[in-house]
Amino acid sequence: MIQTETAETAGPDTAEDGTSTALLRAALTERLVEHRADRARTLVASLRELVPATDLTGPDATPDAFDNAVLHHAFQQARIAARTRDADRAMRAVRLWQNRAALRARAVPTAVGPVLVVRAEDCAAVDDDRLGSQMYLLEDLPEQDAGEREQIAHTLNRAVDAALAVGSDVLRSSTAVVIRTGTVPLGATCRSYTFDFLPSTVVLNWTDEPLRLGETLVHEATHSWLNESLASEGVVFEDGGPRFHSPWKNEDRPVFGIVHAALAFANVIHYLSRIQPASDDGSQLAAVLRRRLEVELESLEIGHAAASECFGQVDSDRLRAYLRSAVADARRAV
Repeated sequence: MIQTETAETAGPDTAEDGTSTALLRAALTERLVEHRADRARTLVASLRELVPATDLTGPDATPDAFDNAVLHHAFQQARIAARTRDADRAMRAVRLWQNRAALRARAVPTAVGPVLVVRAEDCAAVDDDRLGSQMYLLEDLPEQDAGEREQIAHTLNRAVDAALAVGSDVLRSSTAVVIRTGTVPLGATCRSYTFDFLPSTVVLNWTDEPLRLGETLVHEATHSWLNESLASEGVVFEDGGPRFHSPWKNEDRPVFGIVHAALAFANVIHYLSRIQPASDDGSQLAAVLRRRLEVELESLEIGHAAASECFGQVDSDRLRAYLRSAVADARRAV
């Protein structure tokens, strides 16, 4: 077992001022949702400007994670349409938002709300060298095979149920669209990523093993949640600032990257520590889960000092306290 230092912490699941990690996260999520309502009104107004003479209504209330995700996909489609003067794409963007109820009906019902799972090849692929990864945007989707849908729903629900071990705030507010780029076997690395301008959307390698899929959902939902939390708290990091070594990527990264990695992998550690197999379980899955926890605990110990320094540059008392508390909890997870 990896030994972790605990002298600097304030006690199990608490920040330095005694506030529980869960309460801090809940307060940040509440602010995130409030900010989302303002953002949705702005995006719908921008859609009207990008695609004039169309019937576009905004959400009647604060959009949930699903409507928020669809709105951001529609907005990105409309931006590209305006830049390329593609009238057909502009109308597809409008239809995407107008038909959000139909998309919701196609989504998988889960404990954290509807989650739409689609294949990357059924989305609009966008090449942009500035992004570093392929962007996929929702558009008109083909019918899904009933048997495939049933299998996906089964795997996804088991993954979500397992992921709830780390709390529902992050998953419920930041999991809505899953774009599958392929399926990988149990022992393979699952590549996944999110974009800050597509909240609640994750692009990932699918796996039919729910506990491994659950890890990816926790990881990417954390990134999406943190992006929206930084925005709602008004936190902006300076360009060209200092860089710190990241054990997660084995390269020097800016403050933004270290903050994101530390929280994402802290939540992954919380998740993995709660789904560890029995000591006498000799299965391949058990071996993978044990090794994943060992690796992430080791990485967090190596990256902890850099993360602590970077947290000091988060100009929000509440978010900074949560980050420090979440990482401290993870370091004593086992």
